[in-house]
Amino acid sequence: MNLLLKNISIVVLLSLLLLGIYSGKVYAQQQTTLLRAVVNAAEDGNPLPGANVVLIDEETEEVRYYCVTDSDGLCEIRNIRPGTNYLLRVTFVGYKAYRESVSFEAGERKIEQISLETAVTEIEEVRVEERRYITTGEAGVRRIDDVDIARIPSPGVGGDLASYLQTEPGVITAGDRGGNLFIRGGTPEQNLVLVDNMPVFKPFHISNLYSAFPDEIIQNVNMFAGGFGSEYTGATSAVIDVNLRPGNKVESRYGVEASPYLMGLQLEGPTKKNRQSYMLLGRFSTIEQFGPTLTGEDIPVQFYDIMGRYSIQESNVSCNFTALRTQDKGQIVPLRNIDHSWSNTVFGGRCVGFDEEFNYPVEATLGYSHFNNSEGAPDRTERNSSLGQIFMNIDMQQRLFGMAVDYGLGLNFRFYNTELAERFTSLQSFARKVAIVKLYSSFDWSPNSYFSLQPGLATQMSTDLQITFEPRIRMAWRPDGTDRQEISLAAGQYAQLMSGISDERDVGTVFTVLKPIEQNDPYPSALHGILGYQRRFGSNFSANLEGFVKKHENISVSKWDPEVGIEIETALADGLAYGFDLSFQFNGDRFFGSVGYGWSKVEYEAVSGDLGAWIEESIFEYNPPHDQRHKLNTVFSYEIGKFTANARWEFGTGRPYTQIFGFDVSVQVPREDPSVDPGTARTLFSHPYGERLPYYHRLDLSVSRAFEIGSGWKLDTQLGAINTYDRNNVFSFDFNTIQRVDQTPLLPYLSFKLGK
Repeated sequence: MNLLLKNISIVVLLSLLLLGIYSGKVYAQQQTTLLRAVVNAAEDGNPLPGANVVLIDEETEEVRYYCVTDSDGLCEIRNIRPGTNYLLRVTFVGYKAYRESVSFEAGERKIEQISLETAVTEIEEVRVEERRYITTGEAGVRRIDDVDIARIPSPGVGGDLASYLQTEPGVITAGDRGGNLFIRGGTPEQNLVLVDNMPVFKPFHISNLYSAFPDEIIQNVNMFAGGFGSEYTGATSAVIDVNLRPGNKVESRYGVEASPYLMGLQLEGPTKKNRQSYMLLGRFSTIEQFGPTLTGEDIPVQFYDIMGRYSIQESNVSCNFTALRTQDKGQIVPLRNIDHSWSNTVFGGRCVGFDEEFNYPVEATLGYSHFNNSEGAPDRTERNSSLGQIFMNIDMQQRLFGMAVDYGLGLNFRFYNTELAERFTSLQSFARKVAIVKLYSSFDWSPNSYFSLQPGLATQMSTDLQITFEPRIRMAWRPDGTDRQEISLAAGQYAQLMSGISDERDVGTVFTVLKPIEQNDPYPSALHGILGYQRRFGSNFSANLEGFVKKHENISVSKWDPEVGIEIETALADGLAYGFDLSFQFNGDRFFGSVGYGWSKVEYEAVSGDLGAWIEESIFEYNPPHDQRHKLNTVFSYEIGKFTANARWEFGTGRPYTQIFGFDVSVQVPREDPSVDPGTARTLFSHPYGERLPYYHRLDLSVSRAFEIGSGWKLDTQLGAINTYDRNNVFSFDFNTIQRVDQTPLLPYLSFKLGK
């Protein structure tokens, strides 16, 4: 039955692909009357996502057509009635409204390049917002921009995506280091991170305060904590989709940043005014040098990231060419003297074509991505695993049977290379090449302005004869016909043709073996279900309640041994994660405040014989190390004159760990003689993950101010502290040295950024 469904999905998606191409030719000949608007900010030429574009009948003064710009600042209105005089109005919060009288002849296609100038927020924007049509529904989605990120205190000028994501109720880290994010019960290997539609495996730095994405280069981020649409494949837990902003297309700018944690340099400017630009950003950590002075403790971590970007915005095409390099190295638990390192190398381009000859915009992405991670003693690498990818994606649109259809094709050539020492006893070093073809299609049926239904289907096919069947659906309903309240739902089947294997027994290691799924072996899969309710009260206050469930299958986990040791064997387990998030937000003129609470439970289940011989139950259930019951986050930001004060307080309950049962000495008889050989000291474990670490809480504060120092130069300053009241929060307990390892103590900082 499963094979039949998979074959049907392939036939359906290929048929849609061919039908879409054929229909595109037919419709192109019919020359549908349409308007394509590209909306940019006049001050820097960057696109404005979320701008409202309306066509108003000048005779009746009624809104006839409406669209909202995407991440490229592009939106289109189709099937416009010709022979009518319209007022084209474009609005965006904080910018002056654009107005122009337009009319259309039958079959005419217009492309309007619109630049909005900065102004105070316009009251009429609120009235337009009331009429916004539903696009995707909000179940499982967090839409993030640079303003949101800048509110979270971090030891630098501005904010960082990593610090912001950790304020979300469903996002958990193992502590303040390691660069791993667990999203609603999923592991880091089950997440998909994209930068401009290009995969980057682990862009989060060894210090969990930082990623490769500071707020100054981010245009917007969509985080799907689950229930993501069919356009995303290759992940079973969550998607973080990052869109970077282009460089300034109007004037050259440059800046230098310095803080006890890192230093950086940024350059950007036009190469062809209002059309083409570049941006360069480089940062490297300095906390290893300044940490002992600031905290009284060694902080043996190093990282850097370099990003280059070239952007082209012409009348019929928008392209961004991006290159990213990150490198992390350090010790997660300094007592062990084990170095961990990882790096990302990504480069490629993404273009959106919207020429008048195109019946619908076409998007194409091409590039290369490489991830490498290793661990070992400071003088040698003992284990290494890498994944290289050459990828190409084509995304298209169409209308069939009165519905909007998004569909696409992806090709992915993967190169795995792993070299292992004795630590992984059930795995051997290997080098593999795998090709994967991805197909997807999703429909958008919106019969009116308050209901939207989006069914979708995706499939992945590999040269290892693996084929997936992944139906998905999203729904949104606004009971009163406005954006004041919304009920949304998301569900779907998800699969990935790769597994990530790490030693989950040890929080002090982040080394991961990346391994393709072998022929006829079960692949990791998950079933998601999310139900959410949003409510706005007035123009400043909103509330959100969301419940979720994820059922995972074929998760690679570490086998247990009653004796501590470095050997790792793996087994397959099934997982169930469920819970709810509740959040409140107030966004005023000078004050912002949010409170988010999350409750969740994560359970794994496997055959006891696969996990470890000393477990008595035939089927053993346990809570993995990333199971956290309660998490509470509060964020406040207040503008006082020329100062901005930010605060973040987090409280979380403890995660599971395995308690020590006792100690003894092992003598291998008859190979060893008990009368002569002293034996080997052993630490015996008790029930796996039977106890929990204590709860933790932390307060981060910052105060910032900008100074104009003449000739166009500006000095941004920020004074703050991480873990302000210096609480001793547990990171882990090292069984080898019998010592407690704490997270970062009080870390004060003063940061500067000089720019023009």
